[in-house]
Amino acid sequence: MDMLTVFSIYLLYGLAFLAIGFSIVFRNYKNSQISISKLLPTLAIFGFIHGIHEWSELYLTLYDHEYTHSRNIEIFKVIKLWFSYLALGAFGWKMLDLIQWRFEKFVKLFIVFLLIAFIYSLFARYDSQSFQGYVSTTAAHVRWLFGFGAGLLAGVTMVIYAKQLLEEGHNASSPFTFTGIAMICYAFSAGLLFSELGIWVIFLRTLCAIAILVFLWKALHVFDIEREQQIEAVLQRAFQDTKLKELGGLTSAVSHEIKTPLSSALMSCDLLEKRLPNDENANRQLERIRSGIERAAHISQEVLNYAHQRKMKASTVNVLALASSATNLIQYRLASFDVIIDIDPDLTVYGDNVQLEEVIINLLANAIDACHEKKGIHISARIKGVKVIIDILDSGQGIPENIIEKAVQPFFTTKAVGEGTGMGLAICRQILMQHNGDLILSNTQTGLNVQIILPKAIE
Repeated sequence: MDMLTVFSIYLLYGLAFLAIGFSIVFRNYKNSQISISKLLPTLAIFGFIHGIHEWSELYLTLYDHEYTHSRNIEIFKVIKLWFSYLALGAFGWKMLDLIQWRFEKFVKLFIVFLLIAFIYSLFARYDSQSFQGYVSTTAAHVRWLFGFGAGLLAGVTMVIYAKQLLEEGHNASSPFTFTGIAMICYAFSAGLLFSELGIWVIFLRTLCAIAILVFLWKALHVFDIEREQQIEAVLQRAFQDTKLKELGGLTSAVSHEIKTPLSSALMSCDLLEKRLPNDENANRQLERIRSGIERAAHISQEVLNYAHQRKMKASTVNVLALASSATNLIQYRLASFDVIIDIDPDLTVYGDNVQLEEVIINLLANAIDACHEKKGIHISARIKGVKVIIDILDSGQGIPENIIEKAVQPFFTTKAVGEGTGMGLAICRQILMQHNGDLILSNTQTGLNVQIILPKAIE
């Protein structure tokens, strides 16, 4: 075989795996909410180690005539081969924890059994085989178990993960699927086909490595899209924060100017009440004045709450615990209600627990006020892509379609005069937007459904 051809193929072979490693390392997925991001460094390690392994094979092939085949070199070649597949096996093992597969425990037990059998074989054959036979058999076992097995495990789990991405609404599911298929093809070529069969085996492995690189590169584009969305969300929040700071400064000054005369007016009402004769009509008018002043003071405070954005203390929040805590805090109002909570105990979001609890309490209070005849509230949650959607469905009459979009605007309310300020939903939506989420209202056949959209916590 022409040495230049061998050199070119091995060079491209190792370069493809090194490129796989670099394509992962140079991606910015530090703050990614896509679960596989935590496992990508392991795949990058495999790319670097395997690329170096193949280039060292190239060196040993080119300079085969310059060194003697000592025992140390033969052992080094086997250990190098085994070590190059360990990271791929670790990646596949971690992927088993990531995907929701009913055969996960069985596969793990089978892998442990194979590892025990491999270690037993190393000791059992040590005295029964010649050194060359022992090394050759061990190399074959390494290729079968770690080359074929680890590659097959990584490829199959990648395909299953891609299917889950598709169900969650990600557009990157197809590249991940093809990456998994390319890994499976590489597992067959690297684990079941030996280089002694001819240079075409190395050429086939090189094609599989290039296919993994190309499809993985396309799959990793999902992190670029996610990063752009995160930057856009940060810019939107920064713009909103600037407006709210300006509004906060203005409302603080106005509120202060308003509260001072309101307080004086309330004190005057108290003094006037003591001096007025026991006149029912006069007392009734005085009470109306007091009620109007107190309502003005309450509205002033609500405006301050809306304008002054509180700093988030974000962490991983369990959705079921969040909903349960909120319902417990207003249990006295829910005593006559049929409340159903249907939430996965393991579902988590990323946000400020106190603020999110305030949002749910506000929405539950609105649902309680909306229900008159049939009293029922259903709280559920589901995953959609990198978001979690919490649904709060009541059994009320809903909101007329022509005004439902205005319901989250400040000071808009469907309640009777004096029963609400119209700031509740506006404050809830503001808190959720600060969390990179949103609040959506929609009418159903059974009542009003309020959707809380939040970012899913990284698994």
